[in-house]
Amino acid sequence: MKNLYPRQLPTRSRVTAMAALAGLWLAITGCHQSTRVTTHAAGHEIRAVIAGAHAITSQPDHGTISSPSGKITIEPTRVKLGNAPWTTIPEAVPVEVRMSKGKLWLHAGRVTIKQTVR
Repeated sequence: MKNLYPRQLPTRSRVTAMAALAGLWLAITGCHQSTRVTTHAAGHEIRAVIAGAHAITSQPDHGTISSPSGKITIEPTRVKLGNAPWTTIPEAVPVEVRMSKGKLWLHAGRVTIKQTVR
């Protein structure tokens, strides 16, 4: 092991302390990776932010986004979050979707739907 001179020790200690603090911060807040997707389905532009693994199907008559948090189905005039009833939306409006651990959120025109999934 290399001998450390008195001036080198504080620098190495500071670097070690900063690395430990960064690791602690990541452990507390978590490393969340989200994917941003833009697609077109059922006459809508769909912009989605999805945390974790997901699958997207874009068809002319419908679109589906699935993740461990749940499933969102989009048709030309209606949407469905999970097993909830269908909700009417305006035709050809942009649709925004957010899916994260236990939460589904959709905004289309003046319609906003939120759902907590357990």
